[in-house]
Amino acid sequence: MLKQNKGNRSNRIFDFLHRNIIIIIIAVVVLAGAISTVAIVRGDAGTSQEEQETVTYEKMSRIYLAMSQVQTLNPLTSNDRDVYYISQLMFSSLFRLDETLNVEPELVKSYTVNTQEGSVLLKLRKDAKFSDGSSLTANDVRATINAVLNIGASSPYYAYVSKIDSVVASGNYTMTITFENPQDASLDNLVFPIISAASYDTEDDRTIGSGPYYCASYDATKTLDLKPNKYYFGEQPDNKLQFKVLPDQSRTTGLMTMEAITASVSREQNADADAEDKDLTVQKISSGEMEYLGYNFKNKILAKKEVRQAIAKAIDAKSLIHDNYGGSGILSDSLYFPGFLGTENKGDAYELDQKGAADLLEQAGYRDVNEDGLLEDQEGKKVSLTILVNTNGGNREDTASSIAASLKEIGIDVSVKRADWQTYKTAIAEGAFDLYLGGYQFDKKFDLRTLFRRGNAVGYDNQQVRTYVNQLETCLSAEEQKAVYEKLKPLLTDELPYYCLCYKTYAFITVPRFSAQGIPTFFDIYRGCETWSWERTMVTDAVS
Repeated sequence: MLKQNKGNRSNRIFDFLHRNIIIIIIAVVVLAGAISTVAIVRGDAGTSQEEQETVTYEKMSRIYLAMSQVQTLNPLTSNDRDVYYISQLMFSSLFRLDETLNVEPELVKSYTVNTQEGSVLLKLRKDAKFSDGSSLTANDVRATINAVLNIGASSPYYAYVSKIDSVVASGNYTMTITFENPQDASLDNLVFPIISAASYDTEDDRTIGSGPYYCASYDATKTLDLKPNKYYFGEQPDNKLQFKVLPDQSRTTGLMTMEAITASVSREQNADADAEDKDLTVQKISSGEMEYLGYNFKNKILAKKEVRQAIAKAIDAKSLIHDNYGGSGILSDSLYFPGFLGTENKGDAYELDQKGAADLLEQAGYRDVNEDGLLEDQEGKKVSLTILVNTNGGNREDTASSIAASLKEIGIDVSVKRADWQTYKTAIAEGAFDLYLGGYQFDKKFDLRTLFRRGNAVGYDNQQVRTYVNQLETCLSAEEQKAVYEKLKPLLTDELPYYCLCYKTYAFITVPRFSAQGIPTFFDIYRGCETWSWERTMVTDAVS
């Protein structure tokens, strides 16, 4: 047997490699890629030093907030919304409202009410001081009241202060405030900011207060800086606040993604969805804006309580919030603010129940005699109603159409009557409607007397309800107010002169690494900000 020539074998191998060099190169590249991919999946492959980043978080001592440019920081003369909210950080008041809208003492140490006279005896706390270290006394309260009266109706607090008849001081820290009308003497009129008598000047853009913060610096076109008031009688804030003047408030959430703004409250309907898309944190706040259905008591059909209750049971308020209000709403068991004065809010008092609605209509004497799907009265006349709605009311037209469709399912033929704002108001004032869809924006006092006074728009007349509603505006203590409301609430639920569809909600938006004790309220959007804190994201490139 011949032995293989080693030299010839080497030549043949060389020739093979030469002829297939392209294929071999491709195979090597593919194999290298596969090995690299396996290494990455297994975690064996490292990133180059230039691509490595270290993420840490730094606790910040300053909270960044947004504001519009304002005319003045003077709380007694300014009608700017931002000043109204910011002034609650720099000024204290005799009383303030808690999160359920009941009164609680702030500058007041103790108080005694006289409901018959419409007066309240106040004892001020002696540790309250202005940010310059001077003591706050009864003279400062009296000077504040006089200042507002001198400013007149242009002051945002004139509607409160103008109800006061006299202020009589008994020393530096005791005083009696008497209202002009004992029937209009609620303690929630005493929630205006108290200024320093010694330093106040109506022409001055800035004045001192006794709140948790004071104005450290201010540039009307750039920033407002607030620092802790070392003389504050309450818990000292751990942070500082900087308000950035923004010409366009719609930029706020965009700035929050860059951590240039820390927190904000938005009234826009889709604010929560927008914030979540930007990976921001959102919490809902109940507003003072109610959406409701009004019944005309002059209509013989709607004058029957069973019919009003049946209509409420036929409406799916939860779906209306989702479909027509963009999810920005909360169910309420009362016309009054959800959980008003500390009572429990059980949600919709008339949850969707078509069977229950049909039973109530039958009790009221309405049946589908000819089986055409619509109800008739005892004389064979079809039950037919209209819903009046304002064409300028945003999504209310769609809401009215949804309600009309729901009522048709229980046999009530309902048409939607659309009207411009002026025609709408005139029709309600003249009682030219069956049902009307409306909205009501309350201030923090929640005075509902207009809805229940004699000659009200819906023609509802109940002396007991009127008595309780009026009592809520008299000089009652916090406990007495709640006791009155607990008697009023079930009456309104049963009588149902108006049906609350929902209360709109606002969005409290913050950067992700944010903490706070409690959340703001619609009337005090910076409430509790003394406890706010956050951590800024710090990204560091590794050294190459």
